[in-house]
Amino acid sequence: MNKPICIIIDFDDTLVESNTARDVLREYVSKEYDEIADLYKTKKVNFKNYQELSFKAALEISTIQEIKTTAKNKSKIRKGFTELMEFAVKEDINIVILSSGLNQYIEPVLEKHLKNIKIVAADMSVDQYKNVSFDYSKSFDEDCSDEWGICKCKTVNFLVERNHVIYIGDGITTDLCASVNCDEIFALNPLYNSLLEKKISVNKFIDFVQIMNHITNIKGNRIDT
Repeated sequence: MNKPICIIIDFDDTLVESNTARDVLREYVSKEYDEIADLYKTKKVNFKNYQELSFKAALEISTIQEIKTTAKNKSKIRKGFTELMEFAVKEDINIVILSSGLNQYIEPVLEKHLKNIKIVAADMSVDQYKNVSFDYSKSFDEDCSDEWGICKCKTVNFLVERNHVIYIGDGITTDLCASVNCDEIFALNPLYNSLLEKKISVNKFIDFVQIMNHITNIKGNRIDT
């Protein structure tokens, strides 16, 4: 079957060089964040709880707009992403940013590219009474663990039916279970080493210039699978 190419890219520590969520939270609630992060590291709370508790703490002394501005100022996009976006538009390649994080800190970083990408992430909002809520409906499946909020496998499984999917990520939790269902994987550690240990085919991810060159080498925006 002849399928179009779709590139799925994790955000924190992959599309950007550091963890934007962590950088933002340490700007506003460094002590509280470290305490909540320790709870997560020792498995006393799951990722969904860790993220919600951390951002609720931050929003007690900041606003969503301030978080957006801080995310934009503190994030460094990995080399070649702008060129990849230009290449993808020219070659009619779909780019999907798939994250367990929050759209409110992802979207500002990618402001220049929003018309050409799709972002699948959780949403955070604050009502008139300053109650904070989180929405995971962009990628939800009852068969997925609710410990992560966003179900990356839901989005991947939908896209692989119609596309040749290239997955780019770094994590050994949601990135691991989602990436193994894709046609090709480019990974940073710890995902890279984990896939090697499992004897799953994987390429070491360097930057987005590498991805552009790889797609050029497989000739065109459609590939026989």
